[in-house]
Amino acid sequence: MAPPPFMRLFHPHRAPLRYGFSLYTDFPSLTDATVKPRNGVMNTHAGLSIFMALAFGLAGCSKAAKPGNAPTGIRIVSLAPSLTEIVCAIAGTEVLAGRTSACDYPPEIIDRVPIVGGFGVPSIETILSIEPTIILEADLADQTMANQMEALGLRRERIACKSVRDIPLAIEKVGTLIGYEPQALELAGRIRSELADWQARSETSGTHPLVYAEIWNDPITTAGTNSFLSDLINLAGGRNLGDQAGNDYFTLDPEWILKQNPDIILCFYMSREGTVRETVLKRPGWAHVKAVTNGAVYDGFDNNIILRPGPRVIQGIEALHRSISQSVP
Repeated sequence: MAPPPFMRLFHPHRAPLRYGFSLYTDFPSLTDATVKPRNGVMNTHAGLSIFMALAFGLAGCSKAAKPGNAPTGIRIVSLAPSLTEIVCAIAGTEVLAGRTSACDYPPEIIDRVPIVGGFGVPSIETILSIEPTIILEADLADQTMANQMEALGLRRERIACKSVRDIPLAIEKVGTLIGYEPQALELAGRIRSELADWQARSETSGTHPLVYAEIWNDPITTAGTNSFLSDLINLAGGRNLGDQAGNDYFTLDPEWILKQNPDIILCFYMSREGTVRETVLKRPGWAHVKAVTNGAVYDGFDNNIILRPGPRVIQGIEALHRSISQSVP
């Protein structure tokens, strides 16, 4: 079976983003996973690293009030969905002069804001034609692009936003760079407070069901420790099965999953026929897995929220919590 569209993003050439996140090395096949560091978990020799992108549903992303000290004539080109939505959340859409084909939220930017290329592979010529005052990026496919931008006198800023704890910091940095610091501080503070509430709620919960997150089924791929998805699962009240491995995103042996016997299965891809939930419930050899026996298999998530580390992080936690809490006695 061919990989889903978003798997192409794991290739350095960055095919158009569809499912909201990208991995920055070639995505390994199951045959590539030759090392079993712990209990049958299939490690990848490539060692996948992740950047996910997107943003906000807490404070509205259309027309933020302009602070008195905000610069006039600012023209922002954003090269990552998370940064696009951070900009819109704190400054409104009117300051956005360019975006990537992956930047699809808030919806009003789709028809109004021109595309300057794909995620990680912008067109320098198109960017020059827009005459931006600042370019915000999270990861470029080729460092020479960054060098070219600087050589042409374009102002470029890289913003790290890969983990839950990066999100408020990224918002504050963007706010400082574009002159919307008060809005940024307010939004970042609100997200920090809500994340702390979820952390406390998780720590005081008496039950933490074992959650297996399936990102793709051929090869079977999951999220491990230090991944954004793992953070969300744990904050939402679960114990991420993939944390038993040292990788962030990796393929693994299905037999190992069966031995771990997860309480809940969360699926983050689409099926060509029927639903992913129906497919997993009928998967040969999985009938005795607790999640399958109890019907605790969930799909239909909005990956643009859950798999993108941005201002909509709280919505992502809430969505996972709704599924996880259904299976807690």
